[in-house]
Parts: sequence; structure tokens; C-alpha cells
Amino acid sequence: MSYHHGAYPRLFSTRFLALLLGSSILAQYPLSVTAQTTGEDETSTATPHNLGTIFLTGEGLTLGVAGDAVYDTPAPVSAISGADILGRYSGNAQTALRAIPGVFSRQQANQPGIEVNIRGMSGYGRVTAMIDGVPQTFKNIGGHEASGGSMLYVHPELTGAVEVVRGPVSGAHGSGTLSGAANFRTLAIDDVVLEGETRGGMLRLKGGSNGYDQSGMLAYGQRFTGLWGGEGEVNVMAAIAHTSQSDYENGDGIVVAGKGASNSPKGGLVKFEVKPNSEHTFAFGTRWYRNQFINSNYNWDIDNQTDTLSWKWRPDNQWINLDLELFHNEEELNYRPGSTGGYTGRRTADVTKGASLTNHANVDLSNGVNLDLTFGVSWQQNDFRTYERRGGNHPGTLDKSSLFSEAVADFGRWSLIGGLRYDHWEVSGTRTAPANEYVERSGGEVLPKLGLSFDLTPEIELYGTYSHTFRPPSSHEVFYANVPFNTGVGSSNNNNLDLKPELSKGVDLGVNWRRDGLFSAEDQVRLKVGYFNNRIKNYIVNDLQGGVVRWVNTDGTVKSHGVEIEGSYDAGLYYANIGYSDSKTDDVPTGFGTGGGNGEGSIQPDRVATVDFGVRLLDQRLQLGAQYRYVGTGKEAEFFNGWQETAAYDLWDLYGSYKVNDTVQAFFSVENITDKTYGYAGSGLNNYRSESGRGRTFIVGMTARF
Repeated sequence: MSYHHGAYPRLFSTRFLALLLGSSILAQYPLSVTAQTTGEDETSTATPHNLGTIFLTGEGLTLGVAGDAVYDTPAPVSAISGADILGRYSGNAQTALRAIPGVFSRQQANQPGIEVNIRGMSGYGRVTAMIDGVPQTFKNIGGHEASGGSMLYVHPELTGAVEVVRGPVSGAHGSGTLSGAANFRTLAIDDVVLEGETRGGMLRLKGGSNGYDQSGMLAYGQRFTGLWGGEGEVNVMAAIAHTSQSDYENGDGIVVAGKGASNSPKGGLVKFEVKPNSEHTFAFGTRWYRNQFINSNYNWDIDNQTDTLSWKWRPDNQWINLDLELFHNEEELNYRPGSTGGYTGRRTADVTKGASLTNHANVDLSNGVNLDLTFGVSWQQNDFRTYERRGGNHPGTLDKSSLFSEAVADFGRWSLIGGLRYDHWEVSGTRTAPANEYVERSGGEVLPKLGLSFDLTPEIELYGTYSHTFRPPSSHEVFYANVPFNTGVGSSNNNNLDLKPELSKGVDLGVNWRRDGLFSAEDQVRLKVGYFNNRIKNYIVNDLQGGVVRWVNTDGTVKSHGVEIEGSYDAGLYYANIGYSDSKTDDVPTGFGTGGGNGEGSIQPDRVATVDFGVRLLDQRLQLGAQYRYVGTGKEAEFFNGWQETAAYDLWDLYGSYKVNDTVQAFFSVENITDKTYGYAGSGLNNYRSESGRGRTFIVGMTARF
């Protein structure tokens, strides 16, 4: 496929399928209607207590964990709304991720891509990072500061929420996932069209200081209701976004050499949904992202395209609730001319596609017992391609397929949770010289899960889970051929065709507490406290074996454990939120390539805390808040020298908003208000030592819905 940066997204096969599907539906149902205002209440019902099954599907995580549902779910789940990302976190998804207990990221000033770390694990599929439920598997070995792990590129103005599952992930997207999943949900029609209306738009404009030049987003959505005899509905929405950022100064007032943050991401999306009747829903979505920036002394061009196609069938039958999901993601990298390095002209593509079919049954048995049963099948393929100057990036394909099931038997005050899945994997590719052969390697794992939840009181729920997870070796690890210069392709002598999957056995224990009317009739308190303990075998690192550098399984067991706390108190006039983790995840082994561009070179800090508090004034039209962020001591790998400790640091932010009227809101934020000089923890040793953390930055903006 040729590489280009056009004004319009590429046309993938899923798009033609969507057009064909939509045309066939519309052909069966004559369309004769105009958009109109509806008076129906479209607010969702509350998530029932004691939901033990957590699934991820097409348009995002169907967790139901937004807001209060986090504290109703007997599992380590979290969610951050788009409003909080915009306000508390200055529109920065990385800052938002780091506020979630047990979650971190590999944040670098000159890299807009996001590498998600959950409980100290990241890279090569240990964590599944997604956009609207579609895995993002882009990787690039580019310089000694790279980890080579999976990166996600999404436009910040198009992000509607971030949702996270720590530990075992049920359903289709738990396939080959070792430590958890994070989903970046993009804007949907409900984010754009005002409640009670059938058409509407949203405009957001932002500007700031210290390199945050300008940013904007425009979206429009429309609902066509009352179709095909009254039950039918068609929903259409589209959005475009553009941001321009230049190099920023750190707290000392300097732009750190080689750490320039200049980039100008462009993005857009189109979503189309058809409901011919109350039983069937067909949906198609496409999202695209384009960006150019300098990283590892090369001029990067990034082009990311994500397409989804889905069908939901909801007959009036307690045994049948079907979800069919198809997806395709293609991400291309081009090193543009302009640098003098030997890899200028590099071109690679990371193509991921997949499908899943899931059924959900909810049955009332005898004696008041309710059975919630979910089962299905999934398949996904990651095909990494290299066209020019691959360097340390090696082509190959990884296929993962799963049979999965999970059941929750609700006996009233207590529920029994049981799950069983079989994951099969196959890695394939062509070895370079001297082998010059096409090879395949495959295997499979049976992965059980057992859990229990108990309502100690109507307000307090206890839960516990024991589970097995695994990660198959990636094609990059199996077919690693060293890091050849210029146009070289490396040697098959560095391959390791005998790599074993990483296997984890883990325990999660937790408590949920929800209380309304603690100190007054109107206040609310929410609290979630969890403990995890994981044991991982066959951990894979890049190391010397018999004098040859290759990816190998390490001996022994990697141990990680810790406590995760999140909660909130809201009295209307004033509020407070907290996120805290105290974990030990520094048992990760290092290898020859760790910290030198081959393998994760960072350890999640031992303690991370975020405390947010504020007030709502003028009949709650004015909100003012402050946020304290603490990052404890961590470790970064130094090439040839192993782990090096990094110091703790803390930061203060301010934010606020004013609701001008029912459709217009102004907002502001101040990041790092004390203008502290610091280096991002978890960013690699050189990045940390460069002290390239952003200095004091003001952002002001306005959102209008019409």
C-alpha cells in the first residue's frame, strides 16, 4: 500500500462492507421521514449491583463502569469521563491514565503516542490498549530511548472517555492479555446531541501558553426517528479535530535539546448506526489520525486508521443477546527526509484485524437464583510489515483465537463467578539469511477464573477472584534479527523459535462502599479498595544467549503485588476525589537490550497519588478545583548497567469552568502551577534525567453545543 497524507481516510474493505450492509437494510425499509425533536427520556438505567462479568466489545468497553458503576463492579475497574480529561487533566490522556490506581504510562515530551502500563506490565501485548474496542499494536524500535512496546495514537479532542480493567479481562479482548486492558472511547452521538433533541453540534476551541498554541474540534450528529413503521432509527455523526503545539519550556525556562514537543495532530471520525426495529442494531465507524513530529532524531509521519462494523440482536428472549464485531486497524510509519541518520526513509505498517461473536443470557432459575451467562468466540491477527530500512523492527504475523465463557450465579447477598477460556496462538513469518525459510509456531492455554462477591451490608460489597492469564510471544520477539544498519535485514541466527508464552496466576481482593447521606441528606461517598498479587513465569527479555542477542524466557518468577484505592466525596457545594496505589512491581528482570531500545526500561513508581478537590458556586454554574499529583520513587534501566533509581516528585494543578448558559461553557486549567522542574517518571532514563517535564502552562477554552 502506498503511503500518503491525504485529506480523506483510506478506503478499507470494512468500509465497503458497511456500505453494502447499510444499502441492503435501507432497501428493505422505505425511508420517508424528517428529523424531529423527541420527548423520550434517553438516560440509561443504573447498572445493577453485583455484576461480575466485564466484557469489551466494538464501540468500546461495554463495562457500564462510568461514574457510580465503578463502585458496583466486583472487579478492579476504573473510568475517567471526557469532562474530567478536558478539565482536571488539561486534555492530556496520559495525565488522566496516571491518575488511575495501578495504571501508568511511558510519557515522553517528543512522543505523542501512548504506552499503557498496568501493574508494572507493558509492551508487546501484555496490556491490550484499544480505541473503541480495537487493539492498537503499533511498535517501532527507534533509538535507545524506545521501549519497542505497543503505542496508541488518538486525537485528544476526540476522546470521550478512558476505561480500564486491571487483571484478567473477560470476553473477546481478553485473548492473550496478561495484565489488563485500557480503552479510549471516542466521541459518540450522545456526547454531541443534547438530550431530548434529534440534531445538534458541538464546537470546542482552546488556546494556551508554553507551547500549547491552539486546538479545536467540530462535531455534528443527527437522529432520524420514527422510521419503517415507527420503530426504526438512523443515527449519524461526524467530527474533525486539529491541534497545533510547539516546543515547550520546562520549569527552568528552557526547551530541552532533543525533547521538542512540536506536533500538529489531525483527526476525524464518522459513525453510522441503523436500527430497523427494536431487535436489530447495525453500526459502522471509522476514525483517523495524522501527525508529524521529531523523535529519536527522525522526522516521523504517523497515519492511523481504525474501522469497526457491528451487529447487535436483542430478541425478546432471555437466552439470546448476540453481538457480532468486526474491526480493521492499519497504522503506517514513515521517516521523512530531513535527518541525516541511516534509517531515513523507513516505512513500516502495522495491520490488525479481527472478529468476535458473543452471546449473553440472563435467566431466572428456581429459588430466586439468577444466572448471568456469557460465551463466545473471537479471532484477531496482527500483521507487521516492513518496506524500507527496518532496523530493529522485524516482520511477522501473530494470530490469536479464543473460546470463552463466564457465568455469574446470583444468590441474593452473594454471587459465584466462574470463567473458562481457551486461547490459541500462532506466530508465522519468513526468516532472513542464512535460514531463508517460512516457519510457524503455535500453542494454546486453558485459562480458568473463579470469583466470589458478598454484600456485607446494602452499602458494602466484598469480592475476590483467582485467575490465570497469558501472553503469547510476538512475531517481533520470535523473528528478532538484531538491529541492522541502513538497508540491512539482520540475521536469522538471532531468532528464537522456541519462545514460550508468559503465564500469570493472580489474586484480586477488594471492597466497594457506596453511601448516600453520610453527613447530610444530599452528600455521597464512594470508595473502592483492592489488593492484587500476581506471579508470572517465562517472562521474556532481550538478552545474550550463547553470545547471541535474542529474546529469551527468563528463569524464576516475576512477582508483583500492591494496594489500589480510589474514591470520592461529593456534597454538591464541595467535592473531593482520590486515586492512590502502593505497589511493588520492580521484580521485573532486565536483559542485555533493556534500556537500550529493546524492551521496557521503566518500573512503575512504588507510590502514585492524585488528590482533587474543589467547589461549585453561583448555583453550581462556576466550578473551581485544585489537584495534587505525587509520583514516588521508581526505576529506569540504564543500558548495560541495570536498574537505576529515580527520585519522587509532586505537582500542583488548577482548573475551573463557568456555564454561561445551557449550551455554552468556558473553562481553564493551569498545569504545574509552581513551575517545578522535573523529569517524567517511567519515560526511560535519559528522558527522566533530561528534566523535560512541562513547565507552567495555561489553557483557556470554550465548548458550545447547538
